Amino acid sequence: MDDLERRLRTTNLNLLPILRAVLKYKNLTRAAEALNITQSGVSNSLKQLRAHFGDDLLSRDGRSLRLTEKSKQLIEPLERALRSVGEVLSNPRFEPGSSRQQFRVATADYVAAITAPEMAAMLRREAPSITVRLMTARGRSAMDLRAGDIDMIISPLQIAQAAIYDSPVVAREFALEPLYREPFLCLAHADDRDFARGLTREEYLARPHASFHLDVTAHASLEHGYLIEQGISQFNRIQTSDFRILPLIAARSDCIVLVPQSVARMALRAMPLIAAPPPLPIPDLELVMIWLRARSEEAELAWLRDRLKKCIALSVAGEPPATLTGRDGSDKKFPFPQAGEGLKKSRRPAAHRKPAKTARKKGKSR
Repeated sequence: MDDLERRLRTTNLNLLPILRAVLKYKNLTRAAEALNITQSGVSNSLKQLRAHFGDDLLSRDGRSLRLTEKSKQLIEPLERALRSVGEVLSNPRFEPGSSRQQFRVATADYVAAITAPEMAAMLRREAPSITVRLMTARGRSAMDLRAGDIDMIISPLQIAQAAIYDSPVVAREFALEPLYREPFLCLAHADDRDFARGLTREEYLARPHASFHLDVTAHASLEHGYLIEQGISQFNRIQTSDFRILPLIAARSDCIVLVPQSVARMALRAMPLIAAPPPLPIPDLELVMIWLRARSEEAELAWLRDRLKKCIALSVAGEPPATLTGRDGSDKKFPFPQAGEGLKKSRRPAAHRKPAKTARKKGKSR
């Protein structure tokens, strides 16, 4: 260990900004105000600095303080040292073309499915060395964001409102921006005659379902949130945290599934399925991007938000309307919404409550 390393390890470098403020203002009260700390904190730090340098640094001159010769000699090298540290710690300008940044985004599997292909193509053109990790969101994703383990969450607005924005203290930590909005659709096997004919509300609830359920602590489902709010229930034969599995279940069973329209679009191309709007007024899926408010000015995060919006727009642009079976058995056209559409005010589901058991009489829900 050389002399410099030894001195750095044995010196409290946090004292240097305090020393700078004391020498600048020659007044402990003004120094404390500038540093946003207490005057006693500045006074205690000054005692440590005097012991370290073996000098008073400030001496009494009537009712004011003046710099000692030693402290005058410290001003220039102290400024140079703090400027150098600032340059070391400052982030270099973000250049996507040469950056090796790794972004971590927590979201649902279907969001990754409609985003990742366009993102891969965009990264190849603009940022060949950047990595975007699209990870499955979980009940503690807000804690992961706060801890710096992820950079962003893409979540339904209604779930974010219930999980994060119900607490004003927590909400102040996060920033939010709309990303995409789309309706939900029901899928069933192509041979399901009852579904093709059109199900009533009661028939729909009586049928077996496969549904999304995030984890053991939170369902994070607009479907379950709506059912809980209305005090009704449905029989869920299968529950999964992977939206993309739901169409596979419908294609192999008599289960009805409720999925975002983008998932339905992909499934209808590849599986023996038919689709229809749900007989319940399930709120539209309104996706938002969430990040730490303290990072709002970071150029790299602003770049990521912009590229995510462009990827969603490219993914849904030019898609033909889906031909879906309506409740009257006729074909209907349902155009796909465009990315960035305005978000409507929605009711917030009970995102973190498990569905309560409700009594049912003669097949009717209460």
